[in-house]
Amino acid sequence: MAEGVYVSAALAEMLRQYLDDEAIAAPALRAQFDAFSGAQRMPVETWWALLQAIADQYPRTATGLHIGHHARPHHVGVLGYLSMSCETLGQALVRFQRFQPLLHNLTPTLASRKGDDFRLSWDPAYGRSTRLSDEVLVSAMLTLARQLTGRADLKWRGVEFPGAAPDDPARYAQLLACPVQFDSRTLVVHLDTAALSWPINTRDPHLRALLDQQAEALLRVLPQADAFLSALQQQVVTALQEGEPTLEQIARRLGSSTRSLYRRLGERGLSYKRVLADTRHELARGYLADAKLSLPEIALLLGYSEQSAFTRAFKTWAGETPLRYRKQRRRI
Repeated sequence: MAEGVYVSAALAEMLRQYLDDEAIAAPALRAQFDAFSGAQRMPVETWWALLQAIADQYPRTATGLHIGHHARPHHVGVLGYLSMSCETLGQALVRFQRFQPLLHNLTPTLASRKGDDFRLSWDPAYGRSTRLSDEVLVSAMLTLARQLTGRADLKWRGVEFPGAAPDDPARYAQLLACPVQFDSRTLVVHLDTAALSWPINTRDPHLRALLDQQAEALLRVLPQADAFLSALQQQVVTALQEGEPTLEQIARRLGSSTRSLYRRLGERGLSYKRVLADTRHELARGYLADAKLSLPEIALLLGYSEQSAFTRAFKTWAGETPLRYRKQRRRI
């Protein structure tokens, strides 16, 4: 059933974080984490086995909920960055839904809203996970949402787990601070819609470094950028996360007409096409220097729907493929 199904290898670092924070030595487990250092993906069966090994060797009620509590934005890779660059929690959750395959491809995230209830669910018809993995997902999403908003008071309205109730169901409700049901057909989390408008902060140091790297790349593109060009660049970077932005889209984001934007660029001896290409090129150079970012993730950050399109563009800019550029830089 799970053939070809994967999770992001970065999740191994969340397990390592759990062991570190709980002062658990577990050298054999840590050696297994090391095997995925620098890797992009981990077979889902391996992920399930690692979780089960932790639960078996260091048992406690709702082990997965405890592990998820140690999640940090950088543990979900580029999804953490994409969430940090959103304005609100609602936008971050929508982005999570869209780009979830970067984290795992077992089953898609389904979002719906009814009245003051916003729900995310994972239909087992696509593929059934384990209780431990479900626990990690529910707890980690809540933990990350609290970190992204800076709101420790954020809670799920309710959680529904598939499968039979555990021996101590009250402990689940205590740990999640919300009503918890079992024997559900599918995994579901409920959130008050008022929380969707809560703003996002960007204080995670690992992902803040990526934003700083981005800012440095923009300075290399337009070192003498005025307020207009700085605003233009920032809108381009933000829009890239939704695909390749057109001149018309950027004009709307700036509250300007297309003609006015074209004219203001012309006054500076620039074209939109040139600014977009140069911005992508400099961002690509910075991202390629970060070994934690895979080529598919970099393509996504630059607004390309396929890695092949990014490869062709980069070869036009730099005269070599992104992979060759990355390997050459590592030798320096």
